[in-house]
This record gives sequence, C-alpha cells and structure tokens, in this order.
Amino acid sequence: MQKIVKSALSFVVFALTFVGSAMGQTQFDQAQARIIEPKQDVFIKPLVAEIEIMEKQQRQNYGPYEYPIKSVETLTFDELENIKKLALHQATVEAKGDIIVAATFRAYSDEKGKHVIVEISGFPGKYVNFRTARKEDGDYEWITTVYPYADRINTTGKTKALENQ
Repeated sequence: MQKIVKSALSFVVFALTFVGSAMGQTQFDQAQARIIEPKQDVFIKPLVAEIEIMEKQQRQNYGPYEYPIKSVETLTFDELENIKKLALHQATVEAKGDIIVAATFRAYSDEKGKHVIVEISGFPGKYVNFRTARKEDGDYEWITTVYPYADRINTTGKTKALENQ
C-alpha cells in the first residue's frame, strides 16, 4: 500500500512540476540591432551608406526607460545587455532615427531591486545616400581595411571577393 501511495505521490509531484514549468513564462521581449546576416552561399555586393546626425548635431539624452526584473541578485549580464538593447531601440524610435551614434548608457536598479532603469545619451542619426560600393569611390580600400574578410566561411584568411572590383 505504501508503495502505491509513494508512486501516486511521485506521479502527482512530477505532473505538477511539468504543468508548472509549462505555464511559467507568459511573456517574452528581445531586441537586436545592426546585425544583418543573410546566411546565403552567394556574395552580396557591399552596400554603403552615410550617417547624417540629426538634432543640430548635438548629443541628446533619452530615457529613463524602466524594465521589470525578478531581482538584482538573479540579474545576469546577458539580461542586462538585452535590457540596454531594448532601451537603445526605444531611444532610436523616440528620436525617429535609424541609429544612436556614440551611445553611452547608465543602468541602475530601483530601490526595491525589481526594475532596471536605463538612461542613454548619444547622437541620433539617419542612414542616407545608400549606394553599392564602388572601386572608383575608394570604398573597397576602406572596406577591406575595416572588414579584412569578405565572408565568414573563408578559412584561408584571405579576402578574394573584392579582388577584381
């Protein structure tokens, strides 16, 4: 009889644990900026754009933006980085821009340790004058200096994609 009760109790505990973990997370929020990876096995000609600083070319302040957390003690570095990305996204939308150049962050918790507050300072900018990179404009010189490899699959360490451009 005890064996049956223990088995039944073990099953109930297992079932409650499974149901509890399935119902635990009800929301999700993630942000990512300035990373475009088509992940195709073709070469894509580089696209070049300029950044035009908005707002009279003066540093602007954004925030504070507040994000709930479980506690300061359990906050991980990755969670804090994602919160900063979310705040950067909010600041970019607020500025009606494409990017915040030279963004600096101040992140701190509220007194109860249940929220992270982020303040951002930077130069709001828009991408303008999009064009395909051209050798005549000197684009390939700086592209191969800044990005010394053309694709991430090339293991030779040599850039051949731009040789004949």
